[in-house]
Amino acid sequence: MNCPHSSIIFDELHGEFVCVETGEVIEEKIFDQGPEWRAYSPEEFSERARAGSRLTNKVHDLGITTTIDTWSFEGRRLQSIHRKLRITNNKERKLAKALGLMNDIIGKLGLPNTVNEFSGSIIRKLSAKGIIKDRNVNSFIAASIILSCNYMKVPIDRDEVLRACEVTRHDLWKAMLKITRDSGEFITIKVPEPQIYLDKLRAELGLRAEVSALANRILGIARSSGLTSGKGPIGLAAAALYIASVLLDDKKTQKEIAEKCDITEVTVRNRYRDLVDNITIVIEV
Repeated sequence: MNCPHSSIIFDELHGEFVCVETGEVIEEKIFDQGPEWRAYSPEEFSERARAGSRLTNKVHDLGITTTIDTWSFEGRRLQSIHRKLRITNNKERKLAKALGLMNDIIGKLGLPNTVNEFSGSIIRKLSAKGIIKDRNVNSFIAASIILSCNYMKVPIDRDEVLRACEVTRHDLWKAMLKITRDSGEFITIKVPEPQIYLDKLRAELGLRAEVSALANRILGIARSSGLTSGKGPIGLAAAALYIASVLLDDKKTQKEIAEKCDITEVTVRNRYRDLVDNITIVIEV
């Protein structure tokens, strides 16, 4: 007899799959691959679990390490030996140094853990290819952070990243070129969408939530019309916020918006003209 999947349950006591409608034993003598203990709450599960933390790209050995009690002399000695054994060659030493610097910069910038993990995976791939050198490590860290933010749709100011990494725009450009040309991986430079900057800029300007919603619609129409191609995302976001603020009577001047966005007033004006000259806006009175 064929029993529906919704009627089949696992009897933990006898190690059997049983159909609750007919009582038929579908399969017996099943080995339980789970732990030998039970937990009835997330807190109890975390206390009893012994598997350790999950793997992470933020450290060179993926987080596979051992915590040794250092209260005794023998524990401190073992901990010292363990630290030395975690890095066995010069290649691992370079990777550990690059990831440590990356973690510090991401922490200063206040970026989420997803960006940290993705940046770590890029650094790991570049290190495996031998692309990262001591003289250019900061440039590749800046490039990996910007690429990760673009992929994760996290708004980030490139100049802020450059200042934190202490590199120039030319250094960043060379690192980006090296990644796309020589990395051998599917790491491409992805231009961020201007919409991801709207909420951050709206909050800094003190505008209402309706303004960013309307600006998002304006940018959506502009993108479908091909007006956003080849233009800076922050400039487009600033111009859309300016138009929306005027339409919703929550106006900010172009100078105020330009200062908050760290761009020139001319950029806001040019992007504003690009949008209003090519998009038909109907105002209902």
